[in-house]
Amino acid sequence: MTRERIITTLLTLASQRGLSNVSLSLLASECSITKAALFHHFESRDALERELFTFATDLAQTQMATIPLTGSATDVLFAAMDHWHGLYAQEPLRSFYRIIEAEALHRSEAMRIKRSLSQMIKAQSRAVLESLSSTGRLAIGDVEFAILTLSTGAEHFLTRLLSEDEETIAWEEEQFITSFARLYDPGYIEAR
Repeated sequence: MTRERIITTLLTLASQRGLSNVSLSLLASECSITKAALFHHFESRDALERELFTFATDLAQTQMATIPLTGSATDVLFAAMDHWHGLYAQEPLRSFYRIIEAEALHRSEAMRIKRSLSQMIKAQSRAVLESLSSTGRLAIGDVEFAILTLSTGAEHFLTRLLSEDEETIAWEEEQFITSFARLYDPGYIEAR
């Protein structure tokens, strides 16, 4: 039994039951090892939980690819959402983000990670919107407001992805992206 296997088992169990509801006895049983063997790998429950957050954060960092900036404004915005879906909707990161959402109110490490994810989405929204604006594909007067709107909308849909099926929110997400692009479309703005 490796440390990584113990961590990934904890990730799955905590996502399903809540981190505080996963006893070390249950974790050991699910890993087919003794509780003493857990302490061979981790000196304490706190050390195990710290390793869980570190493991999943490192995994998330390796999954962050570049968002393609080619095509129409709508194409780029949908590519950004697809990129974020890849981070949130696929295991084991989906389980990790579910834990972060559930634990952020009472665990400082979870809140720190949640803020970091939020900042990542905001920074990527900035890069996408500045590119679309500088190339004339969108006419954005107040870039900061547009960034806030896009990143907040994206975070809303991504949080919903953790508890709902992707298909249930796909239409709403499509309407959000289409309306956002139309709001800043240079041709649409000139016609008004």
